[in-house]
Amino acid sequence: MESDIDKAFDWLVLTLGVIAAALCQFPELYPLKPYEVASLTLVRVLVFPLVVLAIVWLWSHFARKMEYKIILKSFSWIYASLMLIADIMLLLMGTVRIQLPGAQFKPEPSSPLQIISTLLFAFLPPIVFPVLFCLFVVRPRFRELYKDSKFLYSFPQQVLLYILALATYLLSIGILEGIL
Repeated sequence: MESDIDKAFDWLVLTLGVIAAALCQFPELYPLKPYEVASLTLVRVLVFPLVVLAIVWLWSHFARKMEYKIILKSFSWIYASLMLIADIMLLLMGTVRIQLPGAQFKPEPSSPLQIISTLLFAFLPPIVFPVLFCLFVVRPRFRELYKDSKFLYSFPQQVLLYILALATYLLSIGILEGIL
């Protein structure tokens, strides 16, 4: 029997697929030119992570040991949370142009203030929100389901899993290619 958290995950994956399909349809909305390259880039950034997520989630269903199953499902939730925040940010960047009254102040493009604000918007939400969501929403539900799991009560192991999920996500979208 499928648990509520597994059903919720299925809906999350469906939502990620819909967002990816919608974003891939309009490459002209993003600052990637020429459009052929932009559409291939969007496919890589949106579809490859979805394939990785599907493989790990399926692997969690085929795992024989319960502890492996818990680790793989936790990894999947962290990874999917990273994807969701990144996809929502990409969707908002391409479709919503917010003009705030009184926001005429714009720092120079290379000023430290502009660099800091860009870094905060680009890196803080994709890192902080998935951590908070997984720690305060997903983990308590898993603890209810899997009361005997040592992994769910080991914070250092969960931090390592989060770092692994983040690195896997960055590899799947090609950000770490230049480093490796």
